[in-house]
Amino acid sequence: MISPRRSRIPDPPRPAERQEPSDRRSLLVRARIFGVVIALLFAVLVTRLYFLQIADGAYYRQAADANEARLIRARAPRGTIVDANDIVIAANRSRYAVYATPDIVKNADVLGRLAALLGMTPADIVLSIQQTEQNPYDPLRIALDVPMATVTRIEEDRPFLPGVTTEPEPVRWYPNGRMAAQLIGTMGRIDPAEFSTYRWRNYFSDDFLGKTGVERQYEKYLHGTPGGTYVQIDARGRRVATMRTVDSVPGNTIHLSIDSRLQAAAEKVFSDLKFTGAAVAINPQTGAVLAMVSAPEYNPNVFASGIKPADWKPLNTDPGHPMINRAIDAMYPPGSTFKPVVAAAGLQSGSIDIHTTAFCNGSYYLGKARFGCWQSHGEVDFFEAVAKSCDVFFYIAGQKIGPDRMSEYAKSFGLAEKTQIDLPSEDIGSIPSPAWKQRRWARLGSDYSQWFGGDTLHMAIGQGYVLVTPLQMARVCATLANGGDVLKPFVVDHITDFANESTIFQNARTVVRHVPVSPQNMEYVREAMRDTVTSGTGHSVDFPQVAVAAKTGSAQMHGAAKTHGWFICFAPYDHPTIAIASVVEHGGHGADSAGKVAKAMLETYFHLPITPDMPVKSD
Repeated sequence: MISPRRSRIPDPPRPAERQEPSDRRSLLVRARIFGVVIALLFAVLVTRLYFLQIADGAYYRQAADANEARLIRARAPRGTIVDANDIVIAANRSRYAVYATPDIVKNADVLGRLAALLGMTPADIVLSIQQTEQNPYDPLRIALDVPMATVTRIEEDRPFLPGVTTEPEPVRWYPNGRMAAQLIGTMGRIDPAEFSTYRWRNYFSDDFLGKTGVERQYEKYLHGTPGGTYVQIDARGRRVATMRTVDSVPGNTIHLSIDSRLQAAAEKVFSDLKFTGAAVAINPQTGAVLAMVSAPEYNPNVFASGIKPADWKPLNTDPGHPMINRAIDAMYPPGSTFKPVVAAAGLQSGSIDIHTTAFCNGSYYLGKARFGCWQSHGEVDFFEAVAKSCDVFFYIAGQKIGPDRMSEYAKSFGLAEKTQIDLPSEDIGSIPSPAWKQRRWARLGSDYSQWFGGDTLHMAIGQGYVLVTPLQMARVCATLANGGDVLKPFVVDHITDFANESTIFQNARTVVRHVPVSPQNMEYVREAMRDTVTSGTGHSVDFPQVAVAAKTGSAQMHGAAKTHGWFICFAPYDHPTIAIASVVEHGGHGADSAGKVAKAMLETYFHLPITPDMPVKSD
């Protein structure tokens, strides 16, 4: 029997559980925290987008462009320097440079391979990049003046050197080597202080600029405007296409007043006879410098692409100090070449006249102190005293004139002041006086600062505290030659624009002052200097073809065995177009040392036959 199926009756529903208020608050807090987190994340996203799109937008646009483009900078050729006859003194020649993008420092393999090819260390390359980096995506110069063999190997290894390129670049070149080295000057890599000044004038942090001489003085004219080529590259830094090119503009052309024939003639004498010293030639009508020699010289080409330690050490330790331009930055006592200035002061002040005489037996006594003359001249008048360079005559004349008036007239001739020549690093020398000595040596006491009678005698013959530069003495000679105009000397005649060769700068005759000496008294001094050549110590430049006026000199230096030899001269006598001052350190007699330099310059300038030098005895 089948029992009937039992129907299932559902359980009655339970009453709903009641939520506590604390649980509800917990859910609400969690929801709010979640909302805050979402809001913060959104704010971060918006902020990030702001910096990417707006604040740093330019940077990332540049980065995006750099992924496909590079600027290969083309440096502007530096302006050419030519002499008065358009002979090239300084120009440029193409040399290869190696460039690399800054990110090469992150690739040790590429860095090591490039360093090995260039003979450098990876650290050298890293340092070079750190010193020159401007734009993180522009190639930077790693090496300059790279041999062609090295360039070829780099090009062969280009697949393994992403970001490395080789480009031709103009490098300064001096075709005449050492000629006029101190005058023309040197090139050097721009330093951080210079770059902070020049960076807004189309300079790069790895540029070269003038450091000394004309190269420095006329930098703004010589430096051109750089250009460049925008190239497309692939992911490995290899060039695939040229996008556009901006031409560079070369610098302007400097036309010197220097005559390279005259310069070479003087330099040859210094070199052949192993003289140390300087020589300057000036046109006494205009102030144009015709030659400026400083010996010994150096080869400025070693500075053109950055001087190497092996080249710098011998220059820096050379006892001849070739880096000094002795023509403008070395001071010497002028010796007897100062006597024409004293003679002019004596005549103009009335202390002496052309009939004044003195007896010279080789000595002059001031109290018990003996002051010697280089020779016993006997009875001499004004003209003989200058021509034969009699110290005794000028000892007496100096006492009559007095130190203050000698100082006053010497300064009127342009001594103890800068000549204002268009070159850097000019010295001023010194012209003493009792007041000058008191100021100079007051801290040492009266034994040192008091002016003594012997100081006057020394001053009268260009010794003691009298110090001049060769350029100053060349200007003194030019002033005597032209009748009293003290001129501002210059080495650059004019500058022409590269594009159309128009003159953009022109130097001109500038009279600083006229010396307070009458034309008649000035002519007496000139006549005495002419007598120096015809019958006195300057006979070595007595040419039959041209009349020369001159003055010899020798200057003692404390502790030196031999005197410095001096020679100043001008010609032609009636209408001078050249005035020369030459000094040979420890050369002895002026006519027999510095006179040989002046003689060679005069022979070259006037196209005279070259005659052998004969030993000449002079002061």
